[in-house]
Amino acid sequence: MTEPDRTLANTPASVGMADSLRAAIAGGEAAKLLASSASLFEAGGKQLLSASTQRAVRAVAEKSAAGAILMATAPVLESATGIAKGMNGAKAALSLGSKAASGTRAIVMGTGKQAMRVASKEILKGAGKAAGIGFVLDGAVASFEAIMAVRNGSTDKASAVKYVAKEATTGAIATGVGVLLGASLVALTGGIAAPVVFAVGAIGSIGTKRLLRRFVR
Repeated sequence: MTEPDRTLANTPASVGMADSLRAAIAGGEAAKLLASSASLFEAGGKQLLSASTQRAVRAVAEKSAAGAILMATAPVLESATGIAKGMNGAKAALSLGSKAASGTRAIVMGTGKQAMRVASKEILKGAGKAAGIGFVLDGAVASFEAIMAVRNGSTDKASAVKYVAKEATTGAIATGVGVLLGASLVALTGGIAAPVVFAVGAIGSIGTKRLLRRFVR
């Protein structure tokens, strides 16, 4: 008997519905934390990288954001309003570019140690909330797969339970890490448009889940 497996585990280039939903959760939460992340930047994060490095990192993130958003949300968009509309929406969001980024500092919550503590707490809280949703999401999908696998005889109950636990746990970790990656981009480089932060969080979630699937057996 073998444990249930998912198509994505065998074809890393694809993005399934669960991965897309998890990516949206991570990216959306990272974007919500824009003010807290910017506060960390002003409170000390801006000193960790040189100005030229900050610009280079922002440029790379902004350049790849449109494709990242499209890839991460494609399964949801295909089942809802269509991939073409999704692509146009991603491009429209990214057209905010520097306009949205320049407004980030206006919502910074101050500087100093107190601001850093408050901002860090908010980011960790957001990452924890997203991780909880990721746990439930991946656990629910894995439970359905496990039930079907037990019924058709391709696995036993013990392996099924192990599989559900693994998927739920890695889903939680991947979603939380995605949020932290998006927040870290702003904390280290300063003003970034919300769609770019969303893209980094979303792709970070997908990438983390793939890595965990590879190493967690």
